[in-house]
Amino acid sequence: MVPGMGMAARDFDTQGLTAAVDQRRGPIAIATVDPGLDAYLDGSIETRLLDGIAEAQDAAGANRIWLVGVSLGCQAILRCIRVRPGLAEGVILLTPYLASTGLMAEVSRTGGLRRWSASNAGRHEPERALLIWLATTPPTELPRILVGHALDDRFATTATMLADLLPAAQVISVPGGHDWASWRALWRLILEQNPFERPAPVAP
Repeated sequence: MVPGMGMAARDFDTQGLTAAVDQRRGPIAIATVDPGLDAYLDGSIETRLLDGIAEAQDAAGANRIWLVGVSLGCQAILRCIRVRPGLAEGVILLTPYLASTGLMAEVSRTGGLRRWSASNAGRHEPERALLIWLATTPPTELPRILVGHALDDRFATTATMLADLLPAAQVISVPGGHDWASWRALWRLILEQNPFERPAPVAP
């Protein structure tokens, strides 16, 4: 679990998100990794977060990984998956912040991520590169992505644009804003879907 800006890793405990997982069946080990705000600024976010994930995986002896991010933590998670395909089986993004409001407004004016990415091919700025990757990577090459967003969240545009790339069943919304009340409500709804269970095998 990766916190957003202004949050601490312990907030997942104090706000009840880890307890909500502990109450469910199954051997699920929970780890929180906080790469620090400076990692986004100095370009070390992928290295720091990947190191933290590897340490947590080794400590738990886990052979399956799901990553959960809140706000800016969602950007960190997806940037790691971009450079390390196959890192996680699934990803849960709670009210994701993936790029500046100015850049998201630009995407919106262009008509969505897919149309915008066509005119931005070859751009390498971190946020632009992330959005281009999301828009152009075939779904079969991505982990399962679940998005939870609050209808009055100030970054709701980001979730709406992600929803255009995903099946409707993988997007959940609740009333509310960019706060823990919304994240707790979204987390409860997502856990009700039993996201960490392996999908049933398809009969031949």
